[in-house]
Amino acid sequence: MNNFILILLLWSLVEGLYKGVSVYHEFMKGVKEGLELLIVIFPTLMLLTLWVNLFQSCGVIVILENMFFCIHEIFNVPIDILLMCFIRPISSQGALVVLKSIYDKFGVDHIYSILGSIIQTGSDTTLYVVSLYFQSIKARKSNFPLFLGLFLDFIACLLAFVFYYLFII
Repeated sequence: MNNFILILLLWSLVEGLYKGVSVYHEFMKGVKEGLELLIVIFPTLMLLTLWVNLFQSCGVIVILENMFFCIHEIFNVPIDILLMCFIRPISSQGALVVLKSIYDKFGVDHIYSILGSIIQTGSDTTLYVVSLYFQSIKARKSNFPLFLGLFLDFIACLLAFVFYYLFII
């Protein structure tokens, strides 16, 4: 992989020199544009990161596990899967930690691991996407996209369970 990156960089340099482009000045121009974008989105990114870390460390996970216990008893699905459906729209890293714990408990070929993988790939980190992208274009009205994104995450989890019961069990 490192060799591929080196080849890509050398190819870009040779192509830029061949076309008569000042590679250094274009690179510096790109870095300046990137820094301007970073200044715009950094407060939102910092706030979201702080909020996710507080959410994960304050004990809400234990409360959610207790809430999901009755659903666990009815549908015979591990609490970790239900917890992952709740955490995934908020934090991709938190959902990956839950998915890894599912892999560790049951193994990667188990049906619960497959269900967790479907949920991980079928849903998105809606709060991150809406806050970061809407801040980068300085849009103020993000209520509808947020609602739509959370609704689609719910549909993705619901469909994962439907296909789980139809095709896997």
